[in-house]
Amino acid sequence: MRARTQKKKNGKFKIFIIIFFARNTFVLMRKFILFLLTATSTFLLAFAAACGGQTDYSSFISEKRYAVYLYEDDDLSVKLHCSVREEPYVSDGYKGEMTEICEVFVHFTAGPSDVDILFDDGRGGEMNYMSVTDSFYLSFAGSFSGDKVSVKLSWENSEKTVEVASVMYDGVISCEEALGCAREYDGETFSALTDDKNFLGEIYVRLLSDAGKCYYYVGVCDREGNISAYLVDGEKGGVIAERKT
Repeated sequence: MRARTQKKKNGKFKIFIIIFFARNTFVLMRKFILFLLTATSTFLLAFAAACGGQTDYSSFISEKRYAVYLYEDDDLSVKLHCSVREEPYVSDGYKGEMTEICEVFVHFTAGPSDVDILFDDGRGGEMNYMSVTDSFYLSFAGSFSGDKVSVKLSWENSEKTVEVASVMYDGVISCEEALGCAREYDGETFSALTDDKNFLGEIYVRLLSDAGKCYYYVGVCDREGNISAYLVDGEKGGVIAERKT
């Protein structure tokens, strides 16, 4: 009887030990899982905060010229710019309300007194002469897309329809990438004007074309009117010239 009683006691003790360790193991596992979840959440929140803390410099662009169209022959040249820029256009270091705008410049070898321009979609009108650039000028709201745009010019007793062609080609970087090149080149200027997520200035990015090659002008205007300007290679992306005024 004593032996059976002892066996029962030993059996109950073993069951108690098994249940005890099982419960403690469960508690430890639950705490470990909660720790992992907490650590993961903390890491993700910290990562999100770090990413969210980066300044989006492209949101401070107050002028972005993203398309240029050109035409030239022995008698005249036509240049069409498509941009998004602030209105009114003021270099004061603050970005204003943005609007789509097209600008057309027409230069004649033998300049007429009056010129009218008409696009296929009906936009156009009488152009104004600008003595500074020795060209006729017209601007209007909107944009153009595609590789070519048809333009009809009328002056005195003559008229001519031409196609202006986009200067863009494969391998040309974007306006935002050009801005990134300027930041990489002169991080000190950008950092000096950065206050947390805010940028204490405005940025200009303009697509340029010369002899069939694309470039970008990137300008940074602070709130004192000082401008740091960079000429960016449109293909390689490096800054090839700079000027501070």
